[in-house]
Amino acid sequence: MSGSLFIISAPSGAGKTSLIQAVLEDLKSTYAIDRVVTYTTKTPRSNEVDGKDYYFVTQEFFIEKIKEGFFLEWSTDYAAYYGTPATIRQTIKEGNSLILIIDRRGAKQILAQMPKAVLIWIYTADLAELERRLRGRGTEDESQIAQRFKQAKIEIELEESERFYQYHVLNDDFNKASEQLKTIIVTEITCKN
Repeated sequence: MSGSLFIISAPSGAGKTSLIQAVLEDLKSTYAIDRVVTYTTKTPRSNEVDGKDYYFVTQEFFIEKIKEGFFLEWSTDYAAYYGTPATIRQTIKEGNSLILIIDRRGAKQILAQMPKAVLIWIYTADLAELERRLRGRGTEDESQIAQRFKQAKIEIELEESERFYQYHVLNDDFNKASEQLKTIIVTEITCKN
């Protein structure tokens, strides 16, 4: 039996990475599930670890991998390259489930190739809370915050006007949101088997 692919998107600052870490800590002992580590040319934040958060690579390496057909999808957002390795297909065929954190455009590209993927949107109650969280991270300068906030508004407006994701998880209470996310994942995995 093949595994499931969970595509999770959220505006910057919505707390998707923290939620996913909490859910994986609870589920990994019971289910064959892990997070996809994607590739990027961006400079790592001080708290990011190569091979855990991303594979941090040079632009030359990334471009070579594009030519080799290594990526299932890739983009150049936020002034850097980001890509999802095509090896996720094999991992899922082997019965393992994966969580992929990606933006809406990337999600659409993956869904076109893997139509059974489960789409989950994580959001905050309002833009003021999103901005507060972005600033509170302390990992971006003012121009990066402005760029991420502008992109977040676009993503939110798109999801409100053209609903794309199957599930929506409001992250205004961390414990409640992580339980909801966990329930979605467990339900999808167990319904498939």
